[in-house]
Amino acid sequence: MDLKKLYSLLLLACLCLSCSNSIKLHKYSGYALGTSFSIVYSSENELSNIEKLTDSIFFEINRSLSTYLISSDISKINNGIDSIIVDSHFKNVFNQSKLIWKSSNGFFDPTIGLLVNAYGLGPNKYPNQIINIDSLINLTGFENVRLFNDRIVKKKNGIFLDFNAIAKGYCVDVISRMLVNNQITNHLIEIGGEMYASGFNSFKNSPWKVGIADPLNSSTNSYKLAITLKDMALASSGNYRKFIIDSLTGKRIVHTINPKNGYAYSTNILGTSVIAENCMLADGYATAFMAMPLEESKLLIDSLLNIEAMIVYLDQEKKVKTYFTKNFENLILD
Repeated sequence: MDLKKLYSLLLLACLCLSCSNSIKLHKYSGYALGTSFSIVYSSENELSNIEKLTDSIFFEINRSLSTYLISSDISKINNGIDSIIVDSHFKNVFNQSKLIWKSSNGFFDPTIGLLVNAYGLGPNKYPNQIINIDSLINLTGFENVRLFNDRIVKKKNGIFLDFNAIAKGYCVDVISRMLVNNQITNHLIEIGGEMYASGFNSFKNSPWKVGIADPLNSSTNSYKLAITLKDMALASSGNYRKFIIDSLTGKRIVHTINPKNGYAYSTNILGTSVIAENCMLADGYATAFMAMPLEESKLLIDSLLNIEAMIVYLDQEKKVKTYFTKNFENLILD
């Protein structure tokens, strides 16, 4: 090999090494939407205004969709104001919710907030002593709500909209698009357990690796398994987050609301995790599969494109079992 060629190869190697060493791992975390969030990205340069950009997204989505803010658009709509012109965030979440509601045969329903609170399974941990199911179920049903000319139209006054089961996933997607627009293509975003992995961890030259919470253990440090994730979203739902304590026995009672009849019923579904092309979709279906009978969930999963799932459940002998789709199982790390 002549000296000129050798010099060229050495120069190329040095340039590659220099490029590799310039990649750094950056992290930004905080608290928003009533939970913690974390943004990890590998890049040569840190995004200097990430706090401002992220805070702006949280502010916009809260202003549109937060049921905890009386000044938000959704709170005004829930309070009977029908003149609100909703923004793109509201429309995106509403339209995706309609699709999931239809495909899940109504098991995903953003109008059951009144029932959830009445049973003490939502933010209100104290159940009503007297629950009039007929009265409350009359004020539910996503078929009674539509989007027309950027306004929400209800067939019945008193219907209460709540998109909390899908809003965190949507926010993950919005933040991911913001990072891509700023040339940060390799990133991992997590908000309250819902996440999206874009590209790969170029700092370690490896795929993003994420843990899935154990539905039998509410500890934040307890994981059932870990998977690799690339250009896909992961969302999980579990009954460890939805239970009440029996005042007489002290036992944990796991219940799920059946949107079709309004009754809270014991369920054998302990936890669900869904992988999808975006986090809003994964978040919505993870919630739907918690309410659906297992066999119905399996049929729906088989009919959906680009949806992979894991469902942890109790069989007839009360033994813990896990259902995986094939492609989900292939992502599990040893």
